[in-house]
Amino acid sequence: MSIIHQFITINEHQRIGEIILDNPKSLNAQTYDMVKTTSELLSTWADDASVVAVLMRGAGQKAFCAGGDIRGLYHAYNSEIFPNPEPLKFFQVEYGLCKQINSYAKPIIVWASGIVMGGGMGLATPCSHRIVSETTMMAMPEVGIGLFPDAGGSYFLKQMPKRLGLFLGLTGARFNGADAIALGVADVMMASDDYGRLVDALQSATWADDASNHQMLDDLLDTLHRTDLLDDGWLLPHQAVANELVSVDSLLAFDKKVQRYMTQDDCDNYIKTALTNYQKGCPTSAGLTWQIYHQVDNKSFDEVMDMELIVALYCCHFGEFAEGVRALLIDKDKNPKWHYTVDSLPQAHLDRHFVAW
Repeated sequence: MSIIHQFITINEHQRIGEIILDNPKSLNAQTYDMVKTTSELLSTWADDASVVAVLMRGAGQKAFCAGGDIRGLYHAYNSEIFPNPEPLKFFQVEYGLCKQINSYAKPIIVWASGIVMGGGMGLATPCSHRIVSETTMMAMPEVGIGLFPDAGGSYFLKQMPKRLGLFLGLTGARFNGADAIALGVADVMMASDDYGRLVDALQSATWADDASNHQMLDDLLDTLHRTDLLDDGWLLPHQAVANELVSVDSLLAFDKKVQRYMTQDDCDNYIKTALTNYQKGCPTSAGLTWQIYHQVDNKSFDEVMDMELIVALYCCHFGEFAEGVRALLIDKDKNPKWHYTVDSLPQAHLDRHFVAW
């Protein structure tokens, strides 16, 4: 469980810093030390004139990053302390890293092949150049563990066309590389075994200053983009139904609409799987996802991240997150005991999640 860093040589005076998330047994999930090390490397390279860009990938072929170290946060649960110093430390560094990536002057290229979920999406989406493959599987599945789409999810889900980001946040539905490009969270499609081809192209490119390098990479990656690998997507064929389901004025109305849809004999399998995830998920998480989606208009990325920090700490404090992780990963009974149903969820409880301490 570490970060491997090395350099890709461009010429005698220039190089690309390569960051490898090395936690393959946990699908490269990020621990506190991994997040901290990544941030420190980016800070060092920002001031190093010889480093022209950064390239991030995950160890192995299965995943870029499946999220954060939620087991560690589970074991730090303490309802008597707020803010709990352990989740505060982790989320401050993780969300700080997301901000750092989003505002980084030098290009950051992410090889988002394989599984990219939760905190992995938080790492990948703010990068300047985002590459997916035919094996990419993305999701924001926090509704199933009593959290909410964090690590920037509150921001990038809102930027997606129509209300598809709200659907993905409420259901944790999976989507692929073709979907990701259409939804605006990825830029380029390459084959999963073409990482070496990417490195070769980067080594043969002509690098200059930061501004020129961004445009040069845009043009270079356009030549590597594999349109033949773009299929119909997993979400895209069902986007009309997904958007129609969330086109209501309240979570309660959405919930009732879901119940009606699930009684139909001709339920679409993709939509049915997504709605089943929602129904098994945490009502408080769904309420937070709904509320956040409708109140982040006109907020900057950093403002959204600051809001997420407060909400995440309350999720840890009130116990839904610990219960979700317990049921999924600790006891593995997949039978979480949520505090509320959608019908009984108090608005005052949701509002409490947004109050700075």
